[in-house]
Amino acid sequence: MAVLAGALSAPARVHAHPADALSGPDAFIQGAFAPAFVPPPPGTYELPAIKRVEAFTLRDATGRRVDTRSIMAGKIAVVSFVYTACPDRLGCPLASLTLQALQGALRESGLEREATLVSISFDPERDRPVQLAKYAQIYDADPALWRFLTAPSPRVLERVLDSYGQDRSVERDERGRPTGRIRHVLKVFLVDRAGFIRNVYSAGFLVPGLVLNDIRTILSER
Repeated sequence: MAVLAGALSAPARVHAHPADALSGPDAFIQGAFAPAFVPPPPGTYELPAIKRVEAFTLRDATGRRVDTRSIMAGKIAVVSFVYTACPDRLGCPLASLTLQALQGALRESGLEREATLVSISFDPERDRPVQLAKYAQIYDADPALWRFLTAPSPRVLERVLDSYGQDRSVERDERGRPTGRIRHVLKVFLVDRAGFIRNVYSAGFLVPGLVLNDIRTILSER
């Protein structure tokens, strides 16, 4: 695929920036990338399987234990890793804005029953269910379509990250104390019905229209 050369679209307004969402006033954050290319039509290309991901028992925004297999069963999943205190507007907020746009696109395309959106927290110690619920409200997430999950322990999170191939490291100050920031490469994963990763989107290719075409391409394989 061509390298994305487009600039950012005009800023999009949401209720608040996630880092300040629980106490601060409304703020403007950057919107999703606007592609400078036309994504190829669905079904005109292939998305070979990359690797299979495991199923895990996590907690959702209501505090209930959920099996990721049950959420993703029979559907194509778009999976992002975020944390609610992320201060990088081209990191977790960009991923969440893209999934927000994709949520609307799936509804408009009549594909909301064919796909699901999943956001998993990098920070299980601070991103408890109540925190995830507030974060989900910022992006108008429909719980029937977009689920926010957190691991019951850092050890379980490490297993999830290893399964997907997602990096994560806790930033520390000169005394070795956590600063609250988590370093990671922005990745969003497209997972098919059989649990295989079929595409991995970095910031430059995190375009709702492209992800939607990839979902349609996988659906056309039937």
